[in-house]
Amino acid sequence: MIALLFLSLSAFNPPLPDSAQANTASTEQILPHVRQCSPSLSLRSQALNSEQENAICSQLGQIEAHFFKVFGQSNQAPNPVAHDHNQSLRANIYKDKQSFMHYAGEHFHMPTNNGGMYLEGAPDQAGNQAEFIAYQRDNGEVHNLGHEYLHYLDGRYNLYGDFCANLHDSHAPPENCPRPEPEPPYLVWWTEGIAEYLSHPNGHPATQNLAQQNTYRLSELFYTGYEKNNDSTRIYSWGYLATRFMMEKHRDAIEQMLVFTRVGDYPRYQALVRSWDKKWDVEFELWRVSLSL
Repeated sequence: MIALLFLSLSAFNPPLPDSAQANTASTEQILPHVRQCSPSLSLRSQALNSEQENAICSQLGQIEAHFFKVFGQSNQAPNPVAHDHNQSLRANIYKDKQSFMHYAGEHFHMPTNNGGMYLEGAPDQAGNQAEFIAYQRDNGEVHNLGHEYLHYLDGRYNLYGDFCANLHDSHAPPENCPRPEPEPPYLVWWTEGIAEYLSHPNGHPATQNLAQQNTYRLSELFYTGYEKNNDSTRIYSWGYLATRFMMEKHRDAIEQMLVFTRVGDYPRYQALVRSWDKKWDVEFELWRVSLSL
Protein backbone atom coordinates (compact mmCIF):
# COMPACT_ATOMS: atom_id res chain seq x y z
CA MET A 1 0.00 0.00 0.00
CA ILE A 2 1.75 2.84 -1.41
CA ALA A 3 3.30 4.53 1.40
CA LEU A 4 3.85 3.51 4.88
CA LEU A 5 3.94 7.09 5.75
CA PHE A 6 5.70 6.76 8.98
CA LEU A 7 7.33 3.42 8.56
CA SER A 8 8.24 1.54 11.70
CA LEU A 9 11.75 0.13 11.68
CA SER A 10 11.17 -2.09 14.70
CA ALA A 11 9.26 -5.25 15.44
CA PHE A 12 5.58 -5.72 14.64
CA ASN A 13 3.17 -5.78 17.55
CA PRO A 14 1.64 -9.28 17.72
CA PRO A 15 -2.13 -9.53 17.15
CA LEU A 16 -4.42 -9.45 20.10
CA PRO A 17 -5.59 -12.80 21.43
CA ASP A 18 -9.13 -13.85 20.49
CA SER A 19 -10.50 -12.92 23.90
CA ALA A 20 -9.05 -9.42 23.64
CA GLN A 21 -10.37 -9.04 20.10
CA ALA A 22 -13.85 -9.92 21.25
CA ASN A 23 -13.72 -7.17 23.87
CA THR A 24 -12.31 -4.47 21.60
CA ALA A 25 -14.81 -1.75 20.79
CA SER A 26 -15.45 -1.17 17.09
CA THR A 27 -13.81 1.57 15.09
CA GLU A 28 -17.12 3.42 14.86
CA GLN A 29 -17.52 3.28 18.65
CA ILE A 30 -14.03 4.61 19.39
CA LEU A 31 -13.94 7.14 16.51
CA PRO A 32 -17.54 8.44 16.48
CA HIS A 33 -16.89 11.99 15.24
CA VAL A 34 -17.10 12.22 11.45
CA ARG A 35 -16.34 15.30 9.38
CA GLN A 36 -16.25 15.58 5.58
CA CYS A 37 -13.65 18.22 4.75
CA SER A 38 -13.88 17.90 0.98
CA PRO A 39 -14.59 15.25 -1.66
CA SER A 40 -11.00 14.04 -1.23
CA LEU A 41 -10.72 14.14 2.57
CA SER A 42 -12.76 13.02 5.57
CA LEU A 43 -11.98 12.82 9.28
CA ARG A 44 -13.00 10.20 11.80
CA SER A 45 -11.87 10.98 15.33
CA GLN A 46 -12.13 10.09 18.97
CA ALA A 47 -11.97 13.55 20.53
CA LEU A 48 -11.53 16.35 17.97
CA ASN A 49 -13.76 19.35 18.56
CA SER A 50 -15.25 21.42 15.72
CA GLU A 51 -12.50 24.04 15.93
CA GLN A 52 -9.80 21.39 15.61
CA GLU A 53 -11.66 19.77 12.72
CA ASN A 54 -11.88 23.12 10.94
CA ALA A 55 -8.15 23.71 11.42
CA ILE A 56 -7.25 20.28 10.05
CA CYS A 57 -9.54 20.66 7.03
CA SER A 58 -8.01 24.06 6.30
CA GLN A 59 -4.42 22.85 6.75
CA LEU A 60 -4.81 19.85 4.50
CA GLY A 61 -6.77 21.84 1.94
CA GLN A 62 -3.83 24.22 1.69
CA ILE A 63 -1.40 21.31 1.33
CA GLU A 64 -3.51 19.81 -1.46
CA ALA A 65 -3.69 23.15 -3.29
CA HIS A 66 0.08 23.55 -2.98
CA PHE A 67 0.67 20.01 -4.28
CA PHE A 68 -1.55 20.71 -7.29
CA LYS A 69 0.33 23.96 -7.95
CA VAL A 70 3.67 22.14 -7.85
CA PHE A 71 2.69 19.13 -9.98
CA GLY A 72 -0.37 20.27 -11.93
CA GLN A 73 -0.76 22.65 -14.84
CA SER A 74 -2.23 26.14 -14.42
CA ASN A 75 -2.94 25.27 -10.78
CA GLN A 76 -5.25 22.45 -11.89
CA ALA A 77 -4.96 19.02 -10.33
CA PRO A 78 -2.71 16.60 -12.23
CA ASN A 79 -4.29 13.45 -13.59
CA PRO A 80 -4.25 10.48 -11.23
CA VAL A 81 -2.07 7.57 -12.26
CA ALA A 82 -3.86 4.82 -14.15
CA HIS A 83 -5.93 2.29 -12.22
CA ASP A 84 -5.94 4.38 -9.05
CA HIS A 85 -9.38 4.43 -7.42
CA ASN A 86 -8.29 6.13 -4.20
CA GLN A 87 -10.47 9.16 -4.73
CA SER A 88 -10.34 10.16 -1.08
CA LEU A 89 -8.36 9.73 2.10
CA ARG A 90 -9.92 9.06 5.51
CA ALA A 91 -7.92 10.29 8.48
CA ASN A 92 -8.55 8.24 11.64
CA ILE A 93 -7.39 10.15 14.70
CA TYR A 94 -7.19 8.75 18.22
CA LYS A 95 -7.24 11.09 21.20
CA ASP A 96 -3.75 10.20 22.43
CA LYS A 97 -0.91 7.77 21.91
CA GLN A 98 -2.23 5.37 24.53
CA SER A 99 -5.55 5.01 22.72
CA PHE A 100 -3.73 4.65 19.39
CA MET A 101 -1.58 1.83 20.76
CA HIS A 102 -4.57 0.13 22.39
CA TYR A 103 -7.02 0.22 19.48
CA ALA A 104 -5.32 0.88 16.14
CA GLY A 105 -3.71 -2.53 15.83
CA GLU A 106 -7.06 -4.28 16.01
CA HIS A 107 -8.99 -1.69 14.04
CA PHE A 108 -6.55 -1.54 11.12
CA HIS A 109 -4.41 -4.70 11.50
CA MET A 110 -1.25 -2.63 11.74
CA PRO A 111 1.71 -2.21 14.09
CA THR A 112 1.42 0.59 16.62
CA ASN A 113 5.08 1.00 17.58
CA ASN A 114 5.34 4.03 15.28
CA GLY A 115 4.12 7.60 14.89
CA GLY A 116 1.16 6.71 12.69
CA MET A 117 0.73 5.07 9.28
CA TYR A 118 -0.74 5.67 5.87
CA LEU A 119 -2.35 2.55 4.40
CA GLU A 120 -2.99 2.86 0.69
CA GLY A 121 -4.71 -0.48 0.40
CA ALA A 122 -5.30 -1.80 -3.11
CA PRO A 123 -5.82 1.34 -5.22
CA ASP A 124 -6.57 -0.71 -8.35
CA GLN A 125 -9.73 -2.06 -6.72
CA ALA A 126 -12.91 0.03 -6.99
CA GLY A 127 -14.21 1.06 -3.59
CA ASN A 128 -10.84 0.82 -1.89
CA GLN A 129 -10.48 3.30 0.99
CA ALA A 130 -7.10 4.87 1.69
CA GLU A 131 -6.58 5.34 5.43
CA PHE A 132 -4.36 7.50 7.59
CA ILE A 133 -4.13 6.43 11.22
CA ALA A 134 -2.67 8.80 13.80
CA TYR A 135 -3.16 10.32 17.25
CA GLN A 136 -3.26 13.69 18.95
CA ARG A 137 -0.24 14.85 20.87
CA ASP A 138 -0.49 16.38 24.34
CA ASN A 139 -0.97 19.82 22.75
CA GLY A 140 -3.86 18.55 20.65
CA GLU A 141 -2.01 18.60 17.33
CA VAL A 142 -2.18 15.52 15.13
CA HIS A 143 1.18 13.79 14.76
CA ASN A 144 2.63 13.81 11.19
CA LEU A 145 -0.62 15.08 9.69
CA GLY A 146 0.73 16.98 6.67
CA HIS A 147 3.45 14.43 5.93
CA GLU A 148 0.97 11.57 5.82
CA TYR A 149 -1.53 13.42 3.62
CA LEU A 150 1.27 14.06 1.14
CA HIS A 151 1.96 10.34 0.93
CA TYR A 152 -1.63 9.93 -0.25
CA LEU A 153 -1.27 12.69 -2.86
CA ASP A 154 2.12 11.44 -4.08
CA GLY A 155 0.79 7.91 -4.37
CA ARG A 156 -2.30 8.97 -6.29
CA TYR A 157 -0.64 11.36 -8.73
CA ASN A 158 3.05 10.41 -9.01
CA LEU A 159 3.55 6.71 -8.26
CA TYR A 160 1.83 3.91 -10.14
CA GLY A 161 0.69 0.88 -8.18
CA ASP A 162 0.38 0.05 -4.51
CA PHE A 163 3.06 0.13 -1.83
CA CYS A 164 4.39 -3.29 -2.76
CA ALA A 165 4.75 -2.29 -6.42
CA ASN A 166 7.05 0.58 -5.51
CA LEU A 167 10.80 0.39 -5.04
CA HIS A 168 11.82 -0.23 -1.44
CA ASP A 169 13.21 -3.01 0.72
CA SER A 170 10.46 -3.43 3.31
CA HIS A 171 8.42 -6.58 3.83
CA ALA A 172 7.09 -5.39 7.18
CA PRO A 173 3.44 -5.60 8.23
CA PRO A 174 0.79 -4.72 7.45
CA GLU A 175 1.71 -4.97 3.75
CA ASN A 176 4.00 -8.03 4.03
CA CYS A 177 5.02 -7.53 0.42
CA PRO A 178 5.38 -10.97 -1.17
CA ARG A 179 7.59 -9.94 -4.08
CA PRO A 180 11.35 -10.38 -3.86
CA GLU A 181 13.19 -7.31 -2.70
CA PRO A 182 14.33 -5.29 -5.72
CA GLU A 183 17.84 -4.05 -6.18
CA PRO A 184 18.48 -0.37 -5.41
CA PRO A 185 18.20 2.48 -6.22
CA TYR A 186 14.89 2.76 -4.39
CA LEU A 187 12.23 5.45 -4.16
CA VAL A 188 12.49 5.97 -0.39
CA TRP A 189 14.49 9.21 -0.77
CA TRP A 190 11.68 10.61 -2.91
CA THR A 191 8.57 9.35 -1.10
CA GLU A 192 9.72 10.46 2.33
CA GLY A 193 11.61 13.48 1.01
CA ILE A 194 8.73 14.98 -0.97
CA ALA A 195 6.40 14.50 2.01
CA GLU A 196 8.84 16.41 4.20
CA TYR A 197 9.55 19.06 1.57
CA LEU A 198 5.95 19.95 0.78
CA SER A 199 4.77 19.71 4.39
CA HIS A 200 7.38 22.37 5.30
CA PRO A 201 6.82 24.95 2.54
CA ASN A 202 8.42 27.74 4.56
CA GLY A 203 11.67 25.87 5.20
CA HIS A 204 12.79 23.13 7.55
CA PRO A 205 14.83 24.69 10.40
CA ALA A 206 15.36 21.30 12.02
CA THR A 207 17.74 20.41 9.18
CA GLN A 208 19.83 23.60 9.47
CA ASN A 209 22.74 22.01 11.34
CA LEU A 210 22.39 18.76 9.43
CA ALA A 211 22.82 20.54 6.12
CA GLN A 212 26.29 21.69 7.20
CA GLN A 213 27.49 18.12 7.76
CA ASN A 214 29.11 16.06 5.01
CA THR A 215 27.40 12.86 6.11
CA TYR A 216 26.06 11.75 2.72
CA ARG A 217 26.67 12.48 -0.92
CA LEU A 218 23.57 13.01 -3.02
CA SER A 219 24.35 9.89 -5.03
CA GLU A 220 24.26 7.84 -1.82
CA LEU A 221 20.84 9.13 -0.82
CA PHE A 222 19.23 7.66 -3.93
CA TYR A 223 20.06 4.26 -2.40
CA THR A 224 18.39 4.89 0.96
CA GLY A 225 16.15 2.02 2.07
CA TYR A 226 13.81 1.29 4.94
CA GLU A 227 15.74 -1.74 6.15
CA LYS A 228 19.18 -1.13 4.60
CA ASN A 229 21.13 2.13 4.32
CA ASN A 230 18.66 3.57 6.75
CA ASP A 231 17.99 5.44 9.96
CA SER A 232 15.28 8.00 10.62
CA THR A 233 17.59 10.97 9.98
CA ARG A 234 18.76 9.61 6.64
CA ILE A 235 15.23 8.67 5.55
CA TYR A 236 13.43 11.85 6.53
CA SER A 237 15.86 14.76 7.02
CA TRP A 238 18.38 13.80 4.35
CA GLY A 239 15.50 12.73 2.13
CA TYR A 240 14.16 16.27 2.51
CA LEU A 241 17.51 17.78 1.54
CA ALA A 242 17.93 15.52 -1.50
CA THR A 243 14.39 16.13 -2.73
CA ARG A 244 14.53 19.87 -2.15
CA PHE A 245 17.81 20.10 -4.07
CA MET A 246 16.47 18.13 -7.00
CA MET A 247 13.14 20.01 -7.08
CA GLU A 248 14.79 23.44 -6.93
CA LYS A 249 17.95 22.84 -8.95
CA HIS A 250 17.15 19.98 -11.34
CA ARG A 251 13.40 20.02 -11.85
CA ASP A 252 13.84 18.86 -15.44
CA ALA A 253 15.41 15.63 -14.17
CA ILE A 254 12.53 15.17 -11.71
CA GLU A 255 9.99 15.61 -14.52
CA GLN A 256 11.81 12.97 -16.53
CA MET A 257 11.77 10.69 -13.48
CA LEU A 258 8.02 11.19 -12.97
CA VAL A 259 7.30 10.16 -16.55
CA PHE A 260 8.50 6.70 -15.55
CA THR A 261 7.07 6.47 -12.02
CA ARG A 262 3.60 7.59 -13.11
CA VAL A 263 3.28 4.63 -15.47
CA GLY A 264 5.07 2.12 -13.25
CA ASP A 265 8.15 1.81 -15.47
CA TYR A 266 10.42 1.36 -12.47
CA PRO A 267 13.28 -0.33 -14.38
CA ARG A 268 13.64 2.85 -16.47
CA TYR A 269 13.43 4.95 -13.29
CA GLN A 270 16.34 2.96 -11.88
CA ALA A 271 18.33 3.27 -15.10
CA LEU A 272 17.76 7.02 -15.04
CA VAL A 273 18.89 7.38 -11.43
CA ARG A 274 21.97 5.27 -12.10
CA SER A 275 22.79 7.57 -15.01
CA TRP A 276 22.77 10.53 -12.61
CA ASP A 277 25.56 8.78 -10.71
CA LYS A 278 27.78 11.36 -8.95
CA LYS A 279 27.39 14.28 -11.34
CA TRP A 280 25.57 16.50 -8.83
CA ASP A 281 27.46 15.51 -5.68
CA VAL A 282 29.71 18.59 -5.59
CA GLU A 283 26.84 20.93 -6.45
CA PHE A 284 24.71 19.36 -3.71
CA GLU A 285 27.46 19.86 -1.15
CA LEU A 286 27.94 23.52 -2.08
CA TRP A 287 24.19 24.10 -2.04
CA ARG A 288 23.81 22.46 1.37
CA VAL A 289 26.46 24.49 3.16
CA SER A 290 25.08 27.75 1.75
CA LEU A 291 21.48 26.86 2.55
CA SER A 292 19.45 29.24 4.70
CA LEU A 293 16.49 27.37 6.18
